[in-house]
Amino acid sequence: MKLIINTKIKKQSYKVLIKYFSVNVFIILFLTACVQKNAENYFNNGNVKFTLKDYNGAIQDYSKAIELKPDYSLAYYSRAICRSMLGDYENAKYDFNKAIEFKPDYFDAYMNRAFYIKEKTGDYAGAIEDYNKAINLKQDDNDAFAYNNMGYAKFKLKDYNGALEDIKKSINLNNNNSYAFRNRALIYFELNNKDSACMDIIKALELGFTEKYGKEVEDLFNKNCNTEFLQEDK
Repeated sequence: MKLIINTKIKKQSYKVLIKYFSVNVFIILFLTACVQKNAENYFNNGNVKFTLKDYNGAIQDYSKAIELKPDYSLAYYSRAICRSMLGDYENAKYDFNKAIEFKPDYFDAYMNRAFYIKEKTGDYAGAIEDYNKAINLKQDDNDAFAYNNMGYAKFKLKDYNGALEDIKKSINLNNNNSYAFRNRALIYFELNNKDSACMDIIKALELGFTEKYGKEVEDLFNKNCNTEFLQEDK
């Protein structure tokens, strides 16, 4: 017995299947776009609240964005910053880790995990590791800040020579960062190089350290450097 296939029916069935498949793909893409758009809306709302220093409110919006888009590295990062501001270092660490998990080349996440989590909790060796990872990403415009922060972490570990080398690299890349001169001054004091320390303090003051960060450097100058030194430098 010979099996006869109605090719006309078969072709029509294929057309129906293709049409059904196309409609479903369109629906999936449309829903995905809606979810992503909603996630972005929550994220943007969080940014507004962050700007207003409503960190708890921002955290709520970033969390909603993450619920809708579980691999939203930028939302994890932003929530980590908020949690750091509130002193919730444990959960902030989790968020920084997730941000890096979903975006392994996330320069800012390495930098701020080092600064807000590892340095704040005394893990200076861990901070140095993160700063090195950030530097290895070759974001030249920001390397000056990475070297500066890493130098300060080494200073806290009493590796004064290593700290001095990093701060010098930072200043070579950006000689307008008053905080780098402040940090190098602290290192020079520890190395008993008072003249170099005072010169860096004066440079930090000239670059507006007081206006940006407060009177710490002024106090260091008044305590360690005499007015004759200031006149000499001029």
